[in-house]
Amino acid sequence: MGNQVNIPALRFSEFNEVDDNSYKKHFFKDIFIFSTGKNIKQNEASPEFDTPCVRYGELYYMYNEVIKDIINRTNLDKSDLVLSSGDEILLPSAGEDPLDIGSASALTIENVAIGRTINILKPMTANVYSQIYAAYYINHKLRKKISTLAKGVSISNVYNSDLKTLEIILPSLLEQTKIATFISTIDKRINLLSNQKEQLELYKKGLMQKIFSQELRFKDENGEEFPDWEEKRLGEIGTFFSGGTPLTSKKEYYNGHIPFIKSGEIKSNKTEQFITELGLKNSSAKIVEIGDLIYALYGATSGEVAISKIQGAINQAVLCIRTNELSRFFYHYLYFKKENIIKAYLQGGQGNLSAEIVKSLIIPVPTISEQKKIDSFLSIIDKQIEEVIYQIDESIEYKKGLLQKLFV
Repeated sequence: MGNQVNIPALRFSEFNEVDDNSYKKHFFKDIFIFSTGKNIKQNEASPEFDTPCVRYGELYYMYNEVIKDIINRTNLDKSDLVLSSGDEILLPSAGEDPLDIGSASALTIENVAIGRTINILKPMTANVYSQIYAAYYINHKLRKKISTLAKGVSISNVYNSDLKTLEIILPSLLEQTKIATFISTIDKRINLLSNQKEQLELYKKGLMQKIFSQELRFKDENGEEFPDWEEKRLGEIGTFFSGGTPLTSKKEYYNGHIPFIKSGEIKSNKTEQFITELGLKNSSAKIVEIGDLIYALYGATSGEVAISKIQGAINQAVLCIRTNELSRFFYHYLYFKKENIIKAYLQGGQGNLSAEIVKSLIIPVPTISEQKKIDSFLSIIDKQIEEVIYQIDESIEYKKGLLQKLFV
């Protein structure tokens, strides 16, 4: 059925003594039956409808390698649908990024309607592969290869005829199942941590709602009420500046030691900055200091805010806010108001913010003493969220390392 290949760097002990010819190479066309789903429009899918369904866009952001629970449902007649047997592997056949197309999900549930623009892989013969193992393998080993098969300009497409040429390396079914179960256990931990993070963020959001509506107030060291909050424009509380991006032709700017912060790297769910690996050198770009607020003006991260834990240069899509008062209070407020700001100033969530828009925002400001009380209270939850994020990142890196050693 296939050719003998090298064995992986890491195996479970019970398989170490097994004859090494158990690892064999297979062409997709020899082990999979290929098909596609049928169209389910956006208005034909809702959690309130009857028949569970998976639409191709959902494979990008709702599901990972294994689909065990279905989020959406459709109201279409079952005779108009392609329904699962619970042994499918699903790959989106179109996407804006060719790498997205190589994202495989094992569908383990029967009678789920499969939408259009999804390549469906089913077993040609029983007991050859574990669908969960195969989904992990495709995502880890074949994603880049599948992206090279993509056709199209603005939207990339990969068809079943393209997938048939791919190869997959499989050990015995018993070993596949053992590996798939082990990796699924790690994914379960990641999912549990992600749920914990979401719950903490919801809890924080609820507290901020009470704090910034002044339903929840703090008292001073003597148990007395703090003064009323004063409304200010954000532009009144500090200095503001944006940076710039050196010309790409000036390559000497990109081999220095100064971190370069871009808007896409600002994350509100962390109070630290992601930075690029390349630093600026001899640049006139303006520098943010540790403790400055950095605010994303343009792109997909518009409205995100963070507190910089580094000195670094910023590009024109990033606004530095250097406050005269407690920066962390304003971080909490801008984080809380992000959705309101986006709705008010970005049409349909698209477009750009500006420094003038941000400076014009009216913020209820308590005294410095109450700001400190509020920050201390919310920062406790922030630290809990950061710890969970750290555990998620650590688990993801552990999984990546295992996949590198478990697959050939």
